[in-house]
Amino acid sequence: MNFSLLAPLGLAAFAALALPLLIHLIRRLELTTTDFAALRWISERVKPRRRLRFERPWLLLLRLLLFALLAVLLARPVMTESAGPSRMHVVVAPGVDRAAAYAAVLNPAADWRWLAPGFPSMEVAPPTGRVPAASLLRELDADLPAASALTVIVPSELSGLDGERPRLSRKVDWRVLPGVMASSAPAVSNSSIRLAVRYDSEDEPSLLYLRAAVAAWNASEPGHYTLDAQPFSAAIHDDEHWLIWLGGDLPVAISRWIEQGGTAMVPSQPQLRGDVVWRAADGSVLAQRYASGRGRIVALHGALTAQALPIVLDADFPVRLLAVMREAPQAPTRANAEAMRPLQEVAAASNTQFAPGSVRPLDPWLIVLIAGLFLLERWLATRARGQATE
Repeated sequence: MNFSLLAPLGLAAFAALALPLLIHLIRRLELTTTDFAALRWISERVKPRRRLRFERPWLLLLRLLLFALLAVLLARPVMTESAGPSRMHVVVAPGVDRAAAYAAVLNPAADWRWLAPGFPSMEVAPPTGRVPAASLLRELDADLPAASALTVIVPSELSGLDGERPRLSRKVDWRVLPGVMASSAPAVSNSSIRLAVRYDSEDEPSLLYLRAAVAAWNASEPGHYTLDAQPFSAAIHDDEHWLIWLGGDLPVAISRWIEQGGTAMVPSQPQLRGDVVWRAADGSVLAQRYASGRGRIVALHGALTAQALPIVLDADFPVRLLAVMREAPQAPTRANAEAMRPLQEVAAASNTQFAPGSVRPLDPWLIVLIAGLFLLERWLATRARGQATE
């Protein structure tokens, strides 16, 4: 156990110790001299000895102790546990051969773990499935004591990233071995995208704009988009990716299809609120998107007509419509392991790094002690004042 101060400048309050001394000296000087008859037999040439004496010395010492404890309290004392020898921690990402990992770090006494949820021991089989490597590294860095050494062994092709190079509070021994980590995102399908449109006979003008938009999409990506335009009564098939519902409220079957992962655009729904995904040139909101289960709904603020949404006549309408129907681009989840070597966060110089649970503030104990001594001082002062008046 070590004693340390978080705010050493608080010790400057020790200068206040002079205050009780001055108070006791002043009270001594205020004493009155009373002459009595026997003094006339004492020669004036004999001068009495003078020495410094304090009235009620125990009360003075108590007050000095109170001021000293207040100064220590302002300095914020803490007790810190000695760190002692720290154990080496090694985490291995799935995709690395276990024998190769043991050979790369010749330290059987280290704490060996898989880089997987829960950080299972290396003695068990390697985890399968998707592993959020970046978030797990940050979690491990936050849980380990500050003085612990950390070695991370990863395959040359790393997945489970979140678009940002990890930043950790410690220097990491980053070792790259041959191997490939399982993908953390589903593979992108190259199959064509089917756009379902459900409409009524009075929606024929809107259907013309949508047909033109799909034709423009296929001009840049030939054969990639298929239009399935049918009346409202037609069902939505499982292979449909997008839906534009030109009617009013969504039927229960359509809502269930969206919640299972579908994307639907619903015109003339300004009351629905979500993230703004489409604005006009003047800044007015044209469409908002919000989640519904695992799917999404794009709510247009007007009907798909030239009168309600003049943007359907613009040349970039197909491009804007495609951007709204597509999901937002996701951050890359795979990268070369050498390029993802973690960065070390530079801690502020004024912040002392302690291992979790190693610091024990003494403030509560000091406050209780000061309160008790203050009550004792008040009792002694009141008692001494009462004796002086008797």
